Amino acid sequence: MMTFADVVSKSGDSVLESYAYAEGHLQLVLVLGENDQKVALSLPTDHLAFAGYALARAERAYRTCFLALEDLSQVLCVENGVYVPAPDFGQLMQQTRANYHLAYGKKAAEWTHVLSLVGYGRLASCLVANVGEITVVEVAG
Repeated sequence: MMTFADVVSKSGDSVLESYAYAEGHLQLVLVLGENDQKVALSLPTDHLAFAGYALARAERAYRTCFLALEDLSQVLCVENGVYVPAPDFGQLMQQTRANYHLAYGKKAAEWTHVLSLVGYGRLASCLVANVGEITVVEVAG
């Protein structure tokens, strides 16, 4: 059985086959680049960002990506228990391009990570409250 950590470590040059969001859950279906194994990830989240232009393209190159799980406490400042944007305009723009803005104003104790599909820019990003709630299911080819 493949774990989420296994998927992250094998996700280089993966292809996003499909994605869906319904009833508070994001589902991502990836074909892992290392061995063409298909997996479905599911996680609860309410905070999402999608790169509509890249995801609407049929070409495989636009959907080629890897998974990045980042600890928000390492990339954002926390004041009074909530994430705040960088005071410097340049840093603010970098945070926005990395979709860290999803966490602005959110409680640091509640939302700990941001999960992104990184390829032709950030294809999709979402806030993660508990990494342990991310499920992985291997899908038959």
